[in-house]
Amino acid sequence: MVQVMYLGVEGVLFENRPTNVRFQRPQLGTLHLKPLPLLTTISRLIAGQPDLSVVLNSRLIADYGYRSIINMLPEPIARNTIGATIPGNRVHRRDATTSRADLLRADIRRRCPNHLVIVDASSYAIPYEYLPMAVHVNTVHPRATAAFADRILNLLYATAEMNDSETGLSA
Repeated sequence: MVQVMYLGVEGVLFENRPTNVRFQRPQLGTLHLKPLPLLTTISRLIAGQPDLSVVLNSRLIADYGYRSIINMLPEPIARNTIGATIPGNRVHRRDATTSRADLLRADIRRRCPNHLVIVDASSYAIPYEYLPMAVHVNTVHPRATAAFADRILNLLYATAEMNDSETGLSA
């Protein structure tokens, strides 16, 4: 069973970067992001889901490179990460005209996961047709962390049960 979590970085795992940084050329070694409470929770959740693959959906990939972002992540997330929806910064080729939602759609078409869950802080990065499979992280308050984790787990387990019923397996 191919199960993929499309994971936003800004606003989910790390604090959103200032908007004035967006159009400045990033400097090597200057990536310092403040971790959010959901980082540890999602890391533990992924550690308990060995068959879950993670695809990062973040503009930080284009700015700082895939490896730089992977190196910032806790080991369970980094180990399960299989790619990103946005190309890395080989020539700093950020396509500002393509939305993250469109990049996500294209990646879903390319990977064809049996089941997917989207976790993102930007409602604009979640394609409307995938809203039932998405968790919109709209607050960074520590008390909301458990509720977001429950929603993510419910989506993961709902998909696993759906896939088992399609194959005739019982849980």
